[in-house]
Amino acid sequence: MKKISEITRNVVQIAVIGIFLFATVPLFAAGLVKQSIDTTDAMATLENFDRGFYTPQVLHLKPSGGKPIEKPYGKLLHLRAEISEFSSNAWLSIDTTGGKRDTVRGVSQDLTEDALNVLQQTFDNIRDFGGHVIVRICYDPWYNGRSNVTPAHEWVLKHVEQLAPVLSKNTDVVVALEMGMHGAYGEMHSDTSITYDRVAEAVNLMLRNTPPELKILTRTGNYSAKVLGFDNWGVDFHIDGEKFAEIAKAKGDTMYRVGMFNDGYLGTQYDYGTWGADCKTSICREEGVAWLEKYSVNTPYGGEALTTASGYQVINTPEFLAYEGFRTHTSYLNIQWNNNLIDSWKKTPFKQKDFDYDPARVDSLSGFKYINDHLGYRFVLRESWLSDTVGADGILRAKLRIQNVGFGNLTWNAPVRLAVLEDLEGSNLAMCPMPTYYELPDVDSRNIHSRTISIAGGDTVMTFDGNNEIEISTKLNLKGKGSYQVYLKIGNVEFANREVSGMGSCGEEQPAAYLGKVYFDESVTSSAIPRALQPRNIQKQNAPNVQRERNSVIVRDGEKRYKLNGAKVLKK
Repeated sequence: MKKISEITRNVVQIAVIGIFLFATVPLFAAGLVKQSIDTTDAMATLENFDRGFYTPQVLHLKPSGGKPIEKPYGKLLHLRAEISEFSSNAWLSIDTTGGKRDTVRGVSQDLTEDALNVLQQTFDNIRDFGGHVIVRICYDPWYNGRSNVTPAHEWVLKHVEQLAPVLSKNTDVVVALEMGMHGAYGEMHSDTSITYDRVAEAVNLMLRNTPPELKILTRTGNYSAKVLGFDNWGVDFHIDGEKFAEIAKAKGDTMYRVGMFNDGYLGTQYDYGTWGADCKTSICREEGVAWLEKYSVNTPYGGEALTTASGYQVINTPEFLAYEGFRTHTSYLNIQWNNNLIDSWKKTPFKQKDFDYDPARVDSLSGFKYINDHLGYRFVLRESWLSDTVGADGILRAKLRIQNVGFGNLTWNAPVRLAVLEDLEGSNLAMCPMPTYYELPDVDSRNIHSRTISIAGGDTVMTFDGNNEIEISTKLNLKGKGSYQVYLKIGNVEFANREVSGMGSCGEEQPAAYLGKVYFDESVTSSAIPRALQPRNIQKQNAPNVQRERNSVIVRDGEKRYKLNGAKVLKK
């Protein structure tokens, strides 16, 4: 992972031509040079805080005098904001003064400006902290698991409308909204007022009043199915069925915006009632997982993993997650619960090879590290081919292979750009090179997809291995003959590659992937592409990528394939 100076950056240049084509487009490898960079996964835990293990923190919102969270407990925060003081059904405390035992309850009323400002200030503080947040809002005082705390339904709807503008303003830090509102812990249980119709009405109201960037999750597949318009989900909730196709067409992009959170994750084969046991009346695990696999491809999924209940099938293992996690695109879990399970993952070695994560390579590879590093997305630059020479037209061409080895994908559209800077390696200049940024607005970074596993009867087949082939053609504004370094930036996403030599450290840094070097000579045309300068001090080879598919091992080596297309391979 190469860092690029934010302080010294130039004004961003807009690319005249910027084309990314994924997977199916033929290579235009002729005239490209394969860059000698380290393409292995360094197996480091990356600081991409829009995924991973979260830390919970409670925010008590009051009609007046409330205080925001000044210091978040973690970079990925599970914000448990509770509005119990705005529900007449929520008892806050018991007043024992004067020998009486009077229950003190909230008051069903509009959310006050003070309460909404406290919520907004909390989001601002999380942003300033460099963090992200999963939000859940409910009426359970201090998240103590109290029953029957939800106010009358009309007040729930009013509060949804009042919360929506604040949530809409903060989609840059809000990973997802766990649409609690109802029941103990905001988990849509332990409350006699809860019905599927009421939950669906509240969630759909939130959907209508917030932008598409806000992903909204319910507690179970049944609730999400009701939100999407399914009534008889035991019969109709099958992604290959006619009814499902009809609803998916009518809902459009909303199908990809509604997901679920799972606070009974892996505790039993039914996830403690999250999935049904009777598939005729409820959504069973396979139907639910198949839905998440297809429609939550860019929607967060996660929750709390639990220890196994007595007498039930044990599935809460890192090896099981190394299979199903890719199908559900699991992106976040609670670091504190269940603490016994988390501790067992830390003490248990990871027992199978998965891409670079090979127990034979690392003695201390625990199940926890494997899960921690694979929650959400994980990008590894596997190959980089760049123009031999950029000529008078300024056109830089590139061919990249980025493998997403994480369970999931980016859930937001991170901007993609190139950073190009003069190569000062080997010079005696005591100054930092100044990168110029070239926006690539046509690329959707959410399409750098992880592996796909398909189920056909009793057979499990990996139909996509997470390798995304990307072509770039971009006009650069270079000044001065010589060698230039090229980097790829996807938002502030850290890549999993080892650090490579090149730019060095210049002031405040931000993550980027080093792609290699090109030579600029305005006296030639791109079609001529002479080799004007060989990069110096090359120390690393572009190694083949070894991966696991079930019990087989596959070696992917693009070098042979690219040679057949007329490309040159840069040697030491």
